[in-house]
Amino acid sequence: MAELLLLRRKPRAVVFAALRRALIGAVICGAIVATAAGCASKPDPESTRADLSEVTEAPMAPEEIDEYDATLHPDPMVDAVDCTPYLVVTSRGTGEGASGQLLSPVVRMIAESRPDEVQTVDLDYPADAEVKIGATRGARILIDTLNVQADACPEQRFILLGYSQGALIVGDAIASPEVRLIGASVGELAPDAAERVLAVVLYGDPRFRGAESYDVGDFDPSVNGVLPRPAGSLDAFADRLRDYCVSGDIVCQSGFDLDESGHVAYYSNGMQQDGAAFVITRLGPPESAEDDAAPSKGRTPVGGAEPDESD
Repeated sequence: MAELLLLRRKPRAVVFAALRRALIGAVICGAIVATAAGCASKPDPESTRADLSEVTEAPMAPEEIDEYDATLHPDPMVDAVDCTPYLVVTSRGTGEGASGQLLSPVVRMIAESRPDEVQTVDLDYPADAEVKIGATRGARILIDTLNVQADACPEQRFILLGYSQGALIVGDAIASPEVRLIGASVGELAPDAAERVLAVVLYGDPRFRGAESYDVGDFDPSVNGVLPRPAGSLDAFADRLRDYCVSGDIVCQSGFDLDESGHVAYYSNGMQQDGAAFVITRLGPPESAEDDAAPSKGRTPVGGAEPDESD
């Protein structure tokens, strides 16, 4: 595979560029090629855009809002999962199934970089045309998941990945309730949970804001997404966030004269590898490397004095 162009508008560190090239060379052929060849179902950009636009129209019925209201229903909707070093939460796009998701190769590359240290949870939400109620459920479950895990697993760190409607959910869940379009009443991340978020990677984000420092791609910075978030809404996560958008994406670039194929370009334009590389650069050293570096019990560290065996 040819070396990818660096798409971010600001220069990246040399180590990041080198790691990205290494990842590209190590991409699992089955996952990427099958998706690029059309074997996996891809969301329809035009219908996705129409479904998302309805979010700002008629309000949800009170009973639908109440179902996920954290004040009315404070008990978490999820149980804790295992305390692995890293928990990756994926939030798929509208119409994507359980397999062949845009985010699947991203997760695979992250997991392969840290064998036996990564657990993945696919967000339990419908990802269908009923964006208001479905995305509200997604935001509540994402917030509950991170808060529950922060309580149960003091050392666990979180990686959040979202595509299309899933990117809307992730972005709104980590933002303050007053700037959300969905899930204003579903609660907030506890401060400890928010601190544990190690990396956030979004693709084709409906709430894309074209002038943010964490944006990545060949988009027009003067053009926002179909449902742009207020400027600065995600400043607290800016150094941990990459929001990928290409110029032909009618979801993150909301003009009407753009090529509809842009919203599915992320399946084959190298941004999956780029996002995975960004996450991996933010991970600590593998546990096995830390174990190898630690001095063995009863042995003298290099450069240290011999142990006193008189006791």
